[in-house]
Amino acid sequence: MDLAVWRRTFEVNLFGYALTCRAVVPHLLAQGGGAIVNTSSGSAWIGEPERPAYGASKAAINALTRHIASAWGKQGIRCNTVAPGVTMTEQAQQQVGEELKAMVFGMVRSPRLGLPADPAAAATFLLSDDAAWVNGQAWSIDGGMTIRD
Repeated sequence: MDLAVWRRTFEVNLFGYALTCRAVVPHLLAQGGGAIVNTSSGSAWIGEPERPAYGASKAAINALTRHIASAWGKQGIRCNTVAPGVTMTEQAQQQVGEELKAMVFGMVRSPRLGLPADPAAAATFLLSDDAAWVNGQAWSIDGGMTIRD
C-alpha cells in the first residue's frame, strides 16, 4: 500500500482524534472531569484483507482511548469509543444494493441492520452520568457482527 495512503489515513482517522483530545482534556480537567466518546470501527479487530491503513488507524483510536482513560481517569475524565458496524443511513439506503444488504444481514446476529440511532444511543449513554463506571472501553455497535472476547 502506498505510504501516502497510510499517511493521509492516519492524519484523518487518528491525528484528528489526538488533536481534538489534546485540545479538550485541559478544559475537562479544569471543570473537574467529563466524558469523551471517540468513533472507531470493527475494522480495528477483524483484519480486513483490504484497507490495512484504515484498520490500523481505527485500532490506534482504541489505543488512544485507553491511554486517555488511564492517564486522566483518576481526575474524572472518562474516554470510550463506539465502533459502529454497517449503518443504514439515508445515503447508505440509496447507495447500497440489496445484494450487499443481504450479505451484511447474513453476518449480523441481530434481526435487522443498524440504524443511525444505534451508535447515537450508545454514545449518548457513554456521555451520560449513567456510564460513570465505564472507562477506556471500545464498544462494537454492530448487531453482533464482530463478537469477540
